[in-house]
Amino acid sequence: MSSACLYTLEPLEHGGVIAKVREVESILRRYDHDLRLLYTATEQVPTTNTHDKINYLLQAHPHWETNCGFTGFAIPHYPLPLWLTYALPTFIASKVIRNNDMHIAVSGSNHCALPAALLKKKYIVWIGTLYEEELRGKAAAGDNWAKNLLGSLSWKMLAREEKMIFERAALILTNGSHTADAVSRTFPSVADRVRVVIYPVDTDIFKPDPTQRDPSRPYLLFTARINDSRKNVGLLFKSFAQVRSRCPNLRLILTGNQPDEAVKQSLREAGIEDAVEFVGYQTKENLVRRYQGAELFVLSSSQEGLGISMLEALACGLPVVSTKCGGPESVITSGDNGILVTNGEAAALADGVTELLTNQERLKAMRARCAQFARETFSKNQVERKLLDALRTVYAEHFSR
Repeated sequence: MSSACLYTLEPLEHGGVIAKVREVESILRRYDHDLRLLYTATEQVPTTNTHDKINYLLQAHPHWETNCGFTGFAIPHYPLPLWLTYALPTFIASKVIRNNDMHIAVSGSNHCALPAALLKKKYIVWIGTLYEEELRGKAAAGDNWAKNLLGSLSWKMLAREEKMIFERAALILTNGSHTADAVSRTFPSVADRVRVVIYPVDTDIFKPDPTQRDPSRPYLLFTARINDSRKNVGLLFKSFAQVRSRCPNLRLILTGNQPDEAVKQSLREAGIEDAVEFVGYQTKENLVRRYQGAELFVLSSSQEGLGISMLEALACGLPVVSTKCGGPESVITSGDNGILVTNGEAAALADGVTELLTNQERLKAMRARCAQFARETFSKNQVERKLLDALRTVYAEHFSR
């Protein structure tokens, strides 16, 4: 039995990274390979007070643990510069790294792969975005941490790490053509190693069901990390206020984490509290029903490497109205499976929504095309085939046909 070290973020129940990790695991298990995760335990750091943080640092130590069904080597999140945090596993977990036959990094940006690059292992990275794009998206949405990082010495170190990781990677997989083009344009020397392997959606589960839609209680759906500044929910609320002036019975439902005070304040400023509902994280079954019952999916982000909830919506036959924020341009064709509008403009987002809601025949035809597009483009079978081909390209000896 061969083994693979998978460099990633701390496993969490929700999100696109853990879903991609499970996809890699599924293929490795099929070929009787073992999988071990390597990550920094950022979610375990107390946020209550300084005393608890100090106790954590005194007691924390690198250790093996089971998290979300995975066996992983967790490294405490020490108060170090970010660029050094990514490098730390190189020294603390070098034995863990060396005891594996395959090396795969699955994350948003490529920085989790830094230990494999420094130890000169043959590795694959599967990413969602360039880190600078992610930071600039956050900064544009008012994230001061991102603004400060972009102007710091730490950012220069992170940029150098990103470049080295790409240059030493055996293969670079991206969630969509937007990021693939950005990587090839920014790092031309690696262009021949870049492939698009989009996020997989189980179209046997995420599929249309028109009976879930209640014409007497129409709603728009937004599902994401609500408090992430890049999701720009303030813009969503402003645009929905304009839509509701034309469609007074319409509601807006948001799934995901509970809103923080900044999000609540932006909702109050928009004056639409009575028409907006935060329903929290949903089980997969409930989330599917939310998609199936909605009129449209609305994405207001300032930056997206892809937009996984958008893919799930399309698979359920739900057209998407989205800002032009990167990833959606890889998937949405205006007039075919949704509408793309100018980034950051509430009026444009509102016009896109009302344009479809006031033309039900067009909307009905669009719903059918959405589901077909999903089956042909990013169903699990389609993505698994591309991912397996990538693994065979780099590790042919471990994946017999």
